[in-house]
This record gives sequence, structure tokens and C-alpha cells, in this order.
Amino acid sequence: MDKEYKGIVIAGTPGVGKSTVSKILADKLNAIHVDLSKLAIDKKLYSFYDEERQSYVIDEHGLVNEVIKIFEAHEKVIIDTHYPDILPDNIVDIVIILRLHPRILEDRLKLKNWPWRKIRENVLAEILSVVTINAIQRFGVEKVYEIDTTGKSLDKVVDETLNILNNPEKHASGLRVDWLIKLSPEEITKYEREEPEGGQ
Repeated sequence: MDKEYKGIVIAGTPGVGKSTVSKILADKLNAIHVDLSKLAIDKKLYSFYDEERQSYVIDEHGLVNEVIKIFEAHEKVIIDTHYPDILPDNIVDIVIILRLHPRILEDRLKLKNWPWRKIRENVLAEILSVVTINAIQRFGVEKVYEIDTTGKSLDKVVDETLNILNNPEKHASGLRVDWLIKLSPEEITKYEREEPEGGQ
């Protein structure tokens, strides 16, 4: 690897494949893999479970402290998360955000049997590039890269990720994927509705 990174973040909305990619990368780079959401639940670093949103409300301060301990104990850490912006800037060397076409993301989240409210919230976040924008605001555009995973095999996504890590200067950083210009207004409006078309 031309550039040595200690703190690597693989981010993206739920369902884009970041956990799978992170585990493979951790194995290839001899790094420890940290799933931020799983760590929060395993260590009970949450305030309560929000029944309406069907998700835990994370104790961000406690979770960050736990991540710092892991970071100090290991040579290389790959953190997989959909909220990278809670991490301290000084431990994050690079953020690679996996993107996925919203229609495919919707199908994946349906397979998880998620309720429509949770599906639409996450698909809208993908459409609006929320994870990327938050990461850029937190870490600066020069640390944030995107990969459009749509239609690509797992091996291809891993290879692209390694290419960015090995030669970041050969890749454009910042916001590169724009679903707003690829989706019709009707498709976007679909995810603004509180109930799915024709039921789910």
C-alpha cells in the first residue's frame, strides 16, 4: 500500500454492503473490523430503543470513547458505519462511502422485512447523499471518496476500494454520485409518501 492508513472508515446507508466489504478488507489488510452499530449494541452504548423508528438511540459519547480505546490498541482499524460523522477527525484517515441505486436499495431493505417508514427514510438518505455530505462536513472533501456499487460484484467493489486506498491521488474525492439527476420526480416523490404504493 503506497499510503499507510490506520483509521479507515467504510460508510454508507444500511443495505449497501459495507459490512461485507469491510470484513474482506480487514482480512486483506490485517486490520481489525469494527461494526459501529453492533459495537454500540454489544456494549450497551445506547440510551433507549425507539419503537417507532425501530432503532437504538446511540450514546455517541460512550461509543466514541470505546472506538478510541480500540484504535489505541490496534495498528489498523476498519470502521463500518452509516454515521461516520460522529467519529473524531484525528482518528479517521480516509472515508470510503459505498453508494447504491435507490431502487436496488429499496429491494434489499424489503428483503430485511423493514417497515416502509424505515425503508423510505434510508432510501431518501441515499438519494440525498446524506452520508457523503455529513462526512465531507466533518472530515473535509479531501478525505472522502465514493464508490457506486450498483451492478458490481463484491470482488469488484473490494478491488475499487483497495485501488483508492493504494492510490488516492488517482481518484477524485468528494461527492461524485448524484441520484437526483438519474431519478424521475415521480420516483423521488414515492419515497416522500408515508405509505407505500399499493401496500407493501
